[in-house]
Amino acid sequence: MKITINNNFIDKLFLLSVMVGNTVAISFAKPLEMNPRSFSIPYRIFIIVFSVLIIYRERRNISFKNISFISLIGFWTFYIIKLIYSFNNYPFDQEVILSENENIFRILVMILLPSVALLYINYSKIDFKSITNYCLFILCGLLVVNYIYGFIKLDHIFSTYYIMYGHIGCSLFIVSLFLLLFCKKEYKTYFLLFCMFLGFFNVIQSMARSPLIAVFVCSFYMVLLKGNKKYLLYAVTLILLFIGLIFLHEQYGNGQITSFNRMYKWLAHGDTSSRGPLYSKAIDIFNVNPFIGGRILFKDGVHPHNIFLELLMATGILGLIIYFLKFLPVFQNASLFWNIKKSNIYYKLIFALFLQYFTLVQTSCNLFNIPEFLYFSSTIIGISYTVKPGKIE
Repeated sequence: MKITINNNFIDKLFLLSVMVGNTVAISFAKPLEMNPRSFSIPYRIFIIVFSVLIIYRERRNISFKNISFISLIGFWTFYIIKLIYSFNNYPFDQEVILSENENIFRILVMILLPSVALLYINYSKIDFKSITNYCLFILCGLLVVNYIYGFIKLDHIFSTYYIMYGHIGCSLFIVSLFLLLFCKKEYKTYFLLFCMFLGFFNVIQSMARSPLIAVFVCSFYMVLLKGNKKYLLYAVTLILLFIGLIFLHEQYGNGQITSFNRMYKWLAHGDTSSRGPLYSKAIDIFNVNPFIGGRILFKDGVHPHNIFLELLMATGILGLIIYFLKFLPVFQNASLFWNIKKSNIYYKLIFALFLQYFTLVQTSCNLFNIPEFLYFSSTIIGISYTVKPGKIE
């Protein structure tokens, strides 16, 4: 008996895993007293297997005539060469040296493989409406459980860095606001408002600056999409009131909300949370060899905390160009993400989530330790190809 596999189901499940799978994978390891890395192994295996299935299915469509594919493969090949060269020719702390093979494996298997798979999915056949619905309830459910657990244990369920903890809430806020603005009739308003509050509270509680900035950036993008001057006025007013609240907190709040403190220092004094010296070091390394860059990381394994500076430091102007060349189809089909009347409305939600992680990589995370940014990058690129049948060679 021949077993058939529903390709649309595979794509849908894979995209859902890309959007919220990692959040599920970092949940409950702490409450269950398990090793977080071991707890997330099933998720990583799932991503690898489904990536291979999709690439095998689309093998006839994969071609070096596709500029984004060339850029994707070309950049990471170049980066791995630079990585090996850096570890062999520059001094690193011992624990950083031990991570060389792990970094190469992560790039090839957890970054490059899924990114290629996402590039070649036929997004015109994807039911983004149901994926969004699942994302909303999964994120909301996890955060509700998180705060119930926090009330009991004075801790949270997620095994993750505090900045990424804030971006879990940011994702819920973005999805909820999008549905409130564009799909309000399909959900209870009070439920979407609850989800927005829950997500935003998580952003504030995370004590991080990046998810808070991402909330503003993505909210402004969605309000612009709405095309209603009244909504735009509300958005600008709320942003100004929130900034005013940050300054009032500095004067009268006794520093109780850490994320407000960091935002105040950034807004009032241009404070970069000790990133200034990292920026300077990255620029110095770039200036030594502007064309192909220098070492990929600093001696202690730290990175510049800015994607542009890291690209310039590690791969030079050549690497920067190769890296961003993959976004050419997005610029060519920009109306997909800026014209609310053109194409599937849920493409705009995907772009908003991409903007969230694009904001993140301006202040945190290195090139291969933030798969969400890379996954959403390939997704919006794939969508840009999908709108013109036959565009992918």
